[in-house]
Amino acid sequence: MPSPFQLRGAAFVAILFAMGRMASGGFFEFGERPLGSEANRQAAAFLGAEAERMGYEVQRLPFKCTRWERGPSFIDRGGERVEVFAGPFSPAFDKLCDAVMVTSTQQLKRTKCEGNIVFLRGEIAKEPLMPLDFPFYFPDAHREIYALLDEREPAAVLAVTGKHPACGLNPYPLFDDANFKIPSGYLDEAAMAKVLAGKGKIRLKLDSKSIPETGEQVVIRKKAAEESKGKIVIFAHMDTAYGTPGALDNAAGVEVLLGAMERLKDYAGPYDLEFVPFNGEDSGMVKGQMAYLDRFGKEMDAIRLGINIDAAGAKGSKTAVSAYNLEDARQAWLNGEIAKHPRIERGPEWVEGDHSIFVFQGVPCLALTSSNLREGVMAISHTPQDTIDQVDQGLLGEAADFIAGLVNGL
Repeated sequence: MPSPFQLRGAAFVAILFAMGRMASGGFFEFGERPLGSEANRQAAAFLGAEAERMGYEVQRLPFKCTRWERGPSFIDRGGERVEVFAGPFSPAFDKLCDAVMVTSTQQLKRTKCEGNIVFLRGEIAKEPLMPLDFPFYFPDAHREIYALLDEREPAAVLAVTGKHPACGLNPYPLFDDANFKIPSGYLDEAAMAKVLAGKGKIRLKLDSKSIPETGEQVVIRKKAAEESKGKIVIFAHMDTAYGTPGALDNAAGVEVLLGAMERLKDYAGPYDLEFVPFNGEDSGMVKGQMAYLDRFGKEMDAIRLGINIDAAGAKGSKTAVSAYNLEDARQAWLNGEIAKHPRIERGPEWVEGDHSIFVFQGVPCLALTSSNLREGVMAISHTPQDTIDQVDQGLLGEAADFIAGLVNGL
């Protein structure tokens, strides 16, 4: 995500050389940029300014959101202190309570939870829960757990978890939701064993604070040269989770987006172009996506192709292109375009990205990611290890060339 200035909390040298262009200061640096943070606002401001420099029309859609701060959290039982992690956006908590263990929704229904710390372990904590009423996907099983916790009124909830199924976190938070008002945290099995070895009531301290903030969704547009045949939407999320510099997830994707914008700034074809650095993919609030849909959701039928770039450019991989809702003729066309690029290949479908917003509405879409997404990128995403040295910058330039070729060939 290039910038002519240094963002606060600089963590690594950003991706610049791949696109064959340089910011005025050469390299630039930035760190984590979760929704609501100053770094996030500065990144959005830069992207808008860079688009205007290239001659694009820029719309800025403001929204309200929540920023999270956290500190050391722990359990103290019988003088033995065990580290735990406050759940994202959890209310602060510091009380001495009795505790109960729950491993299933059926057990939760018959357990006395009121005023107690509830440990969720095993089957009931096997996967992270979607945020309350998440607009794009909210399973009934998750809804039931929330409803039961609300009904049973525990003082706090601690989840015993391990390796996250879709990123590098180990352990992972069961709840990541600014709307979940029960104090929550998480710990791994080794920490849980220390808790179980103690005796007596448990003192749980969760150092956590939520702060109201603002942000904006930038939408970058270019009108067709003559009467429009519809629009092409190209997008890559610009935010990160907390605690990660987010090089692969997803500064690399934003760099490809910028590279495609540079290559298409003189586009004079029959389609309107829209470039969207989505602001909120790594947040349960998805504020940028919702702001975009509020403003442009009625234009879904006009989209002839959506292209998502997320977690592309991993060293030792190729760029994998998956296709959704494409007719047979377009599938053959796509295969021909891929064949022009030695380090781009067809890849399997995946749903953990912003393209799903469009795919589920029947929009023809492509998603570009690293061919080692499952076994490579996900192992470090959302962790401090997701740094610039994991990125093959040559892959990013080739991906930008590929996207520009697709657009010019439609």
